[in-house]
Amino acid sequence: MTAALDVPGATLHCRDLLALREVALSGRQSWEPCQTMLVADFRPSMLRGLIRAFRSVAAAEALVLVGWRVAEAGGQVGLLAIGSGAPVLVAPAAGAGAMPEVISELVRAHDLAAANAMAGCLDDPPLDRSLVSLDRLTTDGELVIASGFETPGAALSRRLGMLGHTHVLRLIRITDLSFTGEMQDDHPAPDLAGVSAISLDACLPPDAMARVLRSDWSQQG
Repeated sequence: MTAALDVPGATLHCRDLLALREVALSGRQSWEPCQTMLVADFRPSMLRGLIRAFRSVAAAEALVLVGWRVAEAGGQVGLLAIGSGAPVLVAPAAGAGAMPEVISELVRAHDLAAANAMAGCLDDPPLDRSLVSLDRLTTDGELVIASGFETPGAALSRRLGMLGHTHVLRLIRITDLSFTGEMQDDHPAPDLAGVSAISLDACLPPDAMARVLRSDWSQQG
C-alpha cells in the first residue's frame, strides 16, 4: 500500500478513533491521573503498510488507546503530530472534549501528511529535529512517542535522553511485517536507561495492541 491509494488502512477517520474508547477501557486496570503528550510520527516513511494498515495509522491507533486511558482516569492529554510540514500541536487538556479534539487534530495532521506525500514530499526530516517542539513543554508528565524511528538524526538519543530527565518517556516502535513474517526494516528505538520501549506491528488490530500496551505498562508501574 502507498499513500496515493485510497484503500482501507491508508487513512484515519474520527469515528474509528472515537470508537477505540471501548477497546481501551476493556480489561480495566487502575491508572493514575497524569498529563500525557502523545507524539505521532507521520513523516513520509510512516505512510506505507503491507497487510492491515499504514504504520502511521497504527501509530495513531496506539496513541489513541493510550489517550483514552489517560482521559478516563482524569488526566490531561495533548498531541504533537510531526510530518514533512509544520507540526500539529494540541495543548494538554482534561475533560470530555479533550480526546475528541486530539482525535480531530490527529486526523487533520494525517490528511496533511498524505497530501504532502502525494505532492512529492517523500524525504523524512530527521526525527531529532522534528521533536524540537517538545522542548517548549513547560510541565512534566508523560511523553508517548509512536514512530518507526527511521531517519533518526545524529542527536536523537541525546534529545530523548534530555526529555527523559524531565518526563516519563515511553517509546512505541511501529513495525511492518511482510507476508512471510520477515521484518522489512531494522530501525530499533533508542535504548535508553529507564525508558519503556515496546514494539507494535501495524498488522495488529487495535484490540491486540491494547493487550500489549496493558501488559507492558502494568509491569512498568
